[in-house]
Amino acid sequence: MKKVLITGGNGFIGRHLRRHLEMCGYEIFSPTSAELNILRQEDWEDWKTQNIEYVIHLAGRTFVPDSWENPEDFFKINTEGTLNVIRFCRAQNIGMTYISAYIYGQPKRNPIPETAEVIPNNPYARSKYMAEELCKFFCEYYDMDITVLRLFNVFGPGQKQHFLIPFIIKQILNKDDVISVQDLMPRRDYIYIEDVCRAIKMSIHKSRGYQLYNVGSGQSFSVGELIELSQKIAGTNKEVVSKNVVRKNELNDVIADIRHIECEWGWKPEVSLKDGLAKCMEVNND
Repeated sequence: MKKVLITGGNGFIGRHLRRHLEMCGYEIFSPTSAELNILRQEDWEDWKTQNIEYVIHLAGRTFVPDSWENPEDFFKINTEGTLNVIRFCRAQNIGMTYISAYIYGQPKRNPIPETAEVIPNNPYARSKYMAEELCKFFCEYYDMDITVLRLFNVFGPGQKQHFLIPFIIKQILNKDDVISVQDLMPRRDYIYIEDVCRAIKMSIHKSRGYQLYNVGSGQSFSVGELIELSQKIAGTNKEVVSKNVVRKNELNDVIADIRHIECEWGWKPEVSLKDGLAKCMEVNND
């Protein structure tokens, strides 16, 4: 049994991951931000006596629109905070998995491999890329084992409703006759939370030096297609209204190239978008 520390273990991904790893027999520590503030060195000192064997680093700011309003907070927590996690792992001589995000900007081709040019087009993506660079530096110069997983658009039960899929599902299941969204056109690669948890679990035993993998489904769906599929699952036929508002630096189409993680680890997604949406609706209907 491995003792695994999850930073950010009380967030959307963290809650699912904690349950998944506990079911697999791991001893999980998922402190609250009050119990472990990743920016405070004294907090890390307290955890050096717990015989932690591996760290999964999830803690950080995540909502892109907020990063434009408060970029300083994102750089401090996402980048400086990650440096503190790396320092802890180095001091304890243990490996870690860093949960990164989509940072490729407007793709020049699809699907997007890990070798594609990184063009962070918002403060959130920039802060995540800077943290990735810290991981790579410490692996190269301090002989550490760190795996970076670039997650594409993760969805699943319990996700906050300002994210697209729960926002759509909420409108489908309410009593209103209209579903309203900003823009029907953008296409994204959606990956279900259970598949993400499986990839993270695999990383615990496969981290060797510096490794970098995309985690996605390998296909994309537009907002309009999401609504159509969700309505089909729910058995509704509500009017769909688009405000035709295009976000700053909007990405037209994003597809993850997942051949690297498939080849190296044998991981591939098992939950289709349709099945994942159905699981989300089941929870919302309870």
